[in-house]
Amino acid sequence: MDKTCTTKFLVHTYEVDFRARALPLTLLNYLQDAAGEHATRLGFSVLEIMKRNLTWFLSRYHIRVRRYPSFGETIAVTTWPSGKQGIFALRDFEIADADGRIIGEATSSWVLWNLKLRQPARLEENLPDRVALEKRALADAFGPLPACPAGGRELPFRVEMQDIDFNNHVNHPVYIQWALETAPESVLRTLAPVEIEVAYKGEALYGEEVVSRIHPAEEGPRPVFLHGIYHREKGTELTRLRTTWGPLE
Repeated sequence: MDKTCTTKFLVHTYEVDFRARALPLTLLNYLQDAAGEHATRLGFSVLEIMKRNLTWFLSRYHIRVRRYPSFGETIAVTTWPSGKQGIFALRDFEIADADGRIIGEATSSWVLWNLKLRQPARLEENLPDRVALEKRALADAFGPLPACPAGGRELPFRVEMQDIDFNNHVNHPVYIQWALETAPESVLRTLAPVEIEVAYKGEALYGEEVVSRIHPAEEGPRPVFLHGIYHREKGTELTRLRTTWGPLE
């Protein structure tokens, strides 16, 4: 049983921005694909465990990007289960270019959810310890993220069918995309998100409307923003984020 899984991706024209660099959403989709491929090999993919009334819900995400690959590049994403933290299963990632240089890393925290009981399932009963590799790509204890203050810029979004995943709610990279879209145009045109921290707190469903809010977090050499995504009608907080932006290499 392989504790790691490496998947290669070619960066296509429809996956890049106006600078011909991979979009943040592109890298997030690559990470999701790589995790899904490994989970399938291990027998713990969403489609497989749904047969046992179980599914995976993403709780936390921390991504650091050193360089965004360009159109036509082939990159390799290596992923592995990296242990447990209470009721959460951890999974980490490394992104490497064609020369083997690490250009990004990520760590994530997942809840194994019992669909019938509507509560977390015990990892010890469903996820064998032998699949984990005790190594973290990013050292993050997943402490609380600060809330986004009111008064910042807000953008509305409607949940479209293309946003929905196997669990019939908004796929987790979409929330990050909604958050990044609220950044000032000057930031979007000259910089890129080099660090993204996410805490998922609720779900949005097809046809619902959300509001994505942004607020500057601190002064410094690199812009840092706090983000919050809220259900427009209910006002409930769905996602909390912190992003750091820097120049592209």
